[in-house]
Amino acid sequence: MQNLVSTFRGTVYFEILQINETDVLRIPAWSQGCIYYQIFPERFAKSGMVQGNFDNWDAAPTRENFLGGNLRGIIERLPYLNDLGIECIYLNPIFLGDFNHKYATTDYFKIDPMFGTEHDLIELVEEAHALGIRLILDGVFNHVGIHFAPFMDFMEKSEKSAYRDWFYPKQYPVRIDPACYECVGDYPYMPRLNGANGEVRNYVQKVLLYWLEHAHIDGWRFDVADELDHHAVMIWREAVKQAYPDALMLAETWGDASRLLGPDGFDSAMNYLFRDAAIDFFAKGTITADQFKDRLDSMLMRYPEEINLSMYNLLGSHDTARFLTEANGEAWRLRLAMAFQMLFPGAPAIYYGDELGMTGENDPGCRGGMAWDTPNETLHAWQKELIALRKRHQCLRTGAFRVLAAKDNLFAFQRADQKDCVITVFNIGDKPQQLDLTDAEEPVHIPPHSVKIIKRP
Repeated sequence: MQNLVSTFRGTVYFEILQINETDVLRIPAWSQGCIYYQIFPERFAKSGMVQGNFDNWDAAPTRENFLGGNLRGIIERLPYLNDLGIECIYLNPIFLGDFNHKYATTDYFKIDPMFGTEHDLIELVEEAHALGIRLILDGVFNHVGIHFAPFMDFMEKSEKSAYRDWFYPKQYPVRIDPACYECVGDYPYMPRLNGANGEVRNYVQKVLLYWLEHAHIDGWRFDVADELDHHAVMIWREAVKQAYPDALMLAETWGDASRLLGPDGFDSAMNYLFRDAAIDFFAKGTITADQFKDRLDSMLMRYPEEINLSMYNLLGSHDTARFLTEANGEAWRLRLAMAFQMLFPGAPAIYYGDELGMTGENDPGCRGGMAWDTPNETLHAWQKELIALRKRHQCLRTGAFRVLAAKDNLFAFQRADQKDCVITVFNIGDKPQQLDLTDAEEPVHIPPHSVKIIKRP
């Protein structure tokens, strides 16, 4: 290893090694502090023109039923998202596939007819862009559905199939059985793709570039990113960034994302560590404020600041119970968590309907029809107010973060830059508390189950 420190005639010199351009971390600037809104297309909104054998919109969600949500419905609801203050939409899968969730893809180059057409997607992106809203698609490249053409060929011809190496065979002849091939969670209807195969890598690269070019989307969320072949990810990143340097590559992982992120990986990740901490402190109250602080410190120390500012900070998703359900229906807990999410470093991500007070256990309970007719207006107004506050203060997007207090049920922090400062104090306890700020004449009093936001020049 080359010595970085040398001495010549009693003078100490420091050698700075050359930095290669491709080793520099570059993350789309727009993703820092971006406000996301996740939409499960089948359950968000349906156009009045939709016809089909659908359950009532307020029917209990199951893994088999269909409610009729589509792209046209999302287009018609763009004014709602714009009024709320959303900056980027993340769509769950919309390509031709099996089941209502579409994570069992049949054709990556075709929009599922139940959602609409390629023209509908293009129109959605264009109208969203006109409102200043970006859009990213869900890329499910870890696995496919059993009706994916190469897999059907593999099923028919077994070891003689030209697509045999696209998958992970276990035994022949091939039938719909996890004993015959690798699949997701031993679920036979989602066979795993072999990303180490050059043909698979090239195929996925074509998909990525096709929708970036034809629909002008703003990036991709990669499903099960921690199981994707890392060499394949490097190749895909190089291709995407060369053609579309401002396109986002967002990884799904449920733990530490360190090994997935960087100049040879993804730009950002779904921050389930953030959600876990928020659930334990705000929703369940099972950890103290100082334990909460330790969890946050550990999380923030894992990534460079550029990545922390772009981490997809969620309170819930299509794969989790809704926050209000985790909080046993206590709306004040969700209100405080919303404030924490919008004021903490990173990119806050709203799961559709949480701002309207929707509830639901884990999949499929969390995938109900959007509560357009039964909204919690108080929660909606609070969410909108917090987003507006975030947009008024640049320090809440890129400012420095510092914890001011963390004891028992009291947690306080500040976000600050050279222009302004915002201090936030949470009291999740049953009794009023007070916080002494060094530059304040009087202590700050915080009622129980509340948050106080203090803005300073």
